[in-house]
Amino acid sequence: MTTELAWKIQYEAFAAAGGLYDERHAKLYADLARDLIEDGSFSIIYKGVAHACYTPMTIDEAPHLKVYVLAPLAVLPEYQSKGYATRLMEEAEKQLDADAIFVAGQPFHYGRRYNTPHKIGFPVKTEAPIECWFAKALTPGCLDGIVSTSTITGPYSTEQIWQHPSDQFPPR
Repeated sequence: MTTELAWKIQYEAFAAAGGLYDERHAKLYADLARDLIEDGSFSIIYKGVAHACYTPMTIDEAPHLKVYVLAPLAVLPEYQSKGYATRLMEEAEKQLDADAIFVAGQPFHYGRRYNTPHKIGFPVKTEAPIECWFAKALTPGCLDGIVSTSTITGPYSTEQIWQHPSDQFPPR
């Protein structure tokens, strides 16, 4: 039931988003969430209306660090802008016992919460600017002085997922 609810939250949130997103994106992100859960990524549902996955990532020059990538994250449309995503992330951070969490996205979504300076490269080839690759050190100083590539495996390692939404599918 948890996987089905996660899929539903992801699908409905992205299907209703509009703008850069259409039904193909909704299915892509909902299927990604399902695949990540099945692959063993940490999955959290908050109050039945918000869902996120946290996938382990390796910082190649610091493999001892416990690091995750957050994605996908979604909140049902009628619950958006009410703090559910923030509370979900706070709860996930308590449960994960991670050193750091990374997320790729827009500064207006993640820039305030994920603002730890770092020099860690994307784990997958992407055209995204490095300014859209954010980190939050939960262990203070854990990213200081590390200059490294990173690695991720499993469903989140496909290049399509790491592309800008406008580049994830051929034009119609």
